[in-house]
Amino acid sequence: MKRFFASLLLTLLVVSAFGQNIVSDFASSLKGHKASFDYSFSVKGDLPLSGKGKVSLQGDAFTMTGNGLEVYCDGTTRWTVDTAAEECYIEGVDGEIDYEANPALLVGAVDKAFTLKKTSTTTFKSKKVTAAYMEPKTKGTNFKSVILYFSGSTLEGASITVTDGTVTEIVVSGMKLSEPQAKRTFSFDTKKLSKNYIVTDLR
Repeated sequence: MKRFFASLLLTLLVVSAFGQNIVSDFASSLKGHKASFDYSFSVKGDLPLSGKGKVSLQGDAFTMTGNGLEVYCDGTTRWTVDTAAEECYIEGVDGEIDYEANPALLVGAVDKAFTLKKTSTTTFKSKKVTAAYMEPKTKGTNFKSVILYFSGSTLEGASITVTDGTVTEIVVSGMKLSEPQAKRTFSFDTKKLSKNYIVTDLR
């Protein structure tokens, strides 16, 4: 599940920071706004998984909920709340970029990490779309390839393949842009948690 969340964040952060052609046009539309959307996903591989949730994204800050996990990040600190296990992990996201463990740090740097190889017309969820194929520039990352699917200027979803062959397909719907909010609105107050929660501060 945590790998899926990293994959989904990677997808949206690739879009929000990359700068070529259709991807660049979409990235420009996100600048200076908060983007909110629903998502569904399916993971194909040795451990199949599916689910759905909601995301709000603004630069390097975001909130994400789905399948018993809630993730909050104000650009400096990330809180991951596992409601089923009643656990909360707090991590700092400053310092050296770790694309897999801290996908939010890709904002502003993904153009150095990925290369747009080509675009083509294909079908995604019965819609005619433009597929943007991207590959990591640096060897050694867990991500093998990323394909973003656009209908006009609207992001419809993505397909992410990691080195072990696992494929995560993400469908995006209901995306809305609104005025930006203060970064503090993306933080999480652990005092809201019940006394049953175990809070682990890894900063």
